[in-house]
Amino acid sequence: MLSRVAESLWWMSRNLERAETLARILDVNYTRTMDRYGSEHALPHWNAVLGIVGMQTQLELIAPSEVASTALHYCTFSSENRTSIVSCVRIARQNALYVRGELSSEVWEAINGLYLSVESSSPRSIARDGPSSFLRHVRDIAQAVGGIIDATISHDEVWDFLQMGRFFERAYLTNRMLRGIDPSASSIESQTLLQMCCASEPFAKVPHAMSETDRVVAFLLLDPAFPRSVRFALREVDASLHRISQTAGGTYSNEAERMLGRLLAILDFAQIGEITNEGLGPFTGRAGDRLDAFSIAVERIYFPRIPVAS
Repeated sequence: MLSRVAESLWWMSRNLERAETLARILDVNYTRTMDRYGSEHALPHWNAVLGIVGMQTQLELIAPSEVASTALHYCTFSSENRTSIVSCVRIARQNALYVRGELSSEVWEAINGLYLSVESSSPRSIARDGPSSFLRHVRDIAQAVGGIIDATISHDEVWDFLQMGRFFERAYLTNRMLRGIDPSASSIESQTLLQMCCASEPFAKVPHAMSETDRVVAFLLLDPAFPRSVRFALREVDASLHRISQTAGGTYSNEAERMLGRLLAILDFAQIGEITNEGLGPFTGRAGDRLDAFSIAVERIYFPRIPVAS
């Protein structure tokens, strides 16, 4: 496979996953939690939300009553913000257009339909029904694309690069959520974190063998069966990575496989008590650094920048 094709598949998939997750984060925090915080408490809360998705803006200069709507607009429709929903969908569609021949018609139509829907929307148009309707539409279509990919594309190298991008971004954002919101602060924060990870109902089935905070952290970070836990998502990345390199699981043929294997070993053998003793912030901080390094390694190995002779 051409490296440019692989790179487009990787970024298409990552940006679709980011758009979906961002839509859910905004829906939870704008329509469900802002009523629990007065306007005087909105600023630190939304600064934490922006930190999760790696965005920066000067909300301190905004009137307290306008913080939520300003943050929503910045995260949703700002073209200057390369991680806003509209930017992510544009990037995903641009990359899908480049690899159109590798995708099924159904996948292309779903991505293009999402793009047209987002482009035809505006802060004024979504105000009529409320932002939740728009955000859930983005979330649902982006989720559906994953199912369409699984059902209509051969599970070969193309699918594996799409899987890698999808599950890497999922693990990356779940880890950032655990860094950005402290579930030990209150039961409200724990429920908010679970809702942002689409985990409230699966979590309700977890045995009450430890404190709620420890259960939330263990579920979102270490659970081997929940599709949005960091451990599960990285297992999917690892499986795709080894299929692409045709290397046996548990071994490695390149730096990306070695780095991911080390991180998975930490997650496989970690105990919640050890994470609590170290501190959730430092643990997820180290995991985040390893994920950043892994992403750089993938790009260096599979999407190398070859200098052009002058």
